[in-house]
Amino acid sequence: MAFNSQKFMATAFEPRTESVPVPGLAHWFEDGETAVWRVRGQTANEMAASIDAGSKHKNIDTIIKAIAADTDQVAELQKAIGISKETHSDIIKRLEMLVQCSVDPVITLDVAVKLAETRPIDFYTLTNKILYLTGQGMDIKKSKPSGKMKVSGG
Repeated sequence: MAFNSQKFMATAFEPRTESVPVPGLAHWFEDGETAVWRVRGQTANEMAASIDAGSKHKNIDTIIKAIAADTDQVAELQKAIGISKETHSDIIKRLEMLVQCSVDPVITLDVAVKLAETRPIDFYTLTNKILYLTGQGMDIKKSKPSGKMKVSGG
């Protein structure tokens, strides 16, 4: 059976999402609200950006060292961006993923960095879910009902 490229091209897709329970973060959710973080899978472009983030990090570290007057200033600049030369490239990649793919809450890099530093299991749980959803690919967009009800012939 041949791949039907016309049917594929005519299909509408939407990001695959999932709500991930994060009970360890319950303290930072509103009272009475369930501690759930909604994430989505990445696109190929986003995957490439996440992978590149690790190598860009090495370049940023070099730039910081070049513009800083002394080692104290290097440390201050690294602290300001929340990433040091000791930060593993896999963590850098995952930070990028979490920022890109957090649907609710939407977060910034500084939040992702603090989450990785202070709640590493929750950080890995969320980024592993993003990787899983990415591997599943996008969902086929479901058509919305027209609002008209069919009358049964009776």
